[in-house]
Amino acid sequence: MKSLTKKMRLVSVGVAAGLTLGLVGTAAAVTSSSSTVKSSPSAPYIACANRQRVLKIMQNSTCQAGTFEVTVGARGATGARGPRGATGARGPRGVTGATGATGPTGVTGAIGATGPAGPSFTQWHAGKAMIAAGSNSIAVSITAFTGSPDNYSVTATFGQAVNWGSDNATVPVLVITSETVTGFTIEVVNDSGGVLKAPSGGVTINWIAIPQN
Repeated sequence: MKSLTKKMRLVSVGVAAGLTLGLVGTAAAVTSSSSTVKSSPSAPYIACANRQRVLKIMQNSTCQAGTFEVTVGARGATGARGPRGATGARGPRGVTGATGATGPTGVTGAIGATGPAGPSFTQWHAGKAMIAAGSNSIAVSITAFTGSPDNYSVTATFGQAVNWGSDNATVPVLVITSETVTGFTIEVVNDSGGVLKAPSGGVTINWIAIPQN
């Protein structure tokens, strides 16, 4: 008698001889697996299992003594999806790739044309003035600015170190007075506003006048 033997674990096998399961289908369904089938018996055939749950496909209408007939039951419902497994360990960091080649240097652009020259600034006057010994002021004459504005600013500084004699304890201060379109007066006073006369040899003053905006 030819037989096709396939060893597998059965989900359910009768525990006593002659136990009939609620069976549907044919034994041929049981044989579909990755196992190698050496030969296929000619129909009719049945599936039989022994108490060790070894399944045999028999070319017969009855099972041998000590075995039980097995057929495939209806396919059960799909079971619930199992829980998701834990995330696997993170793999090691890959090797850093080689640095790419440096791109070509761009061409330097052409130098732009030189812009037009700005207007020249000529609206200013500057000079030196001397406050004579024994005096505390000097009048300075200037050429009138374009449009004859009289709202110009004058900055004056001492052009030399001065020994003020008995007045050394005071602080000399230069002030601009009598400002007109064509001139102004520079006076030297002390830090209290009192008249401070220039010592022997006089005092040189540097000044500059610029129109206000």
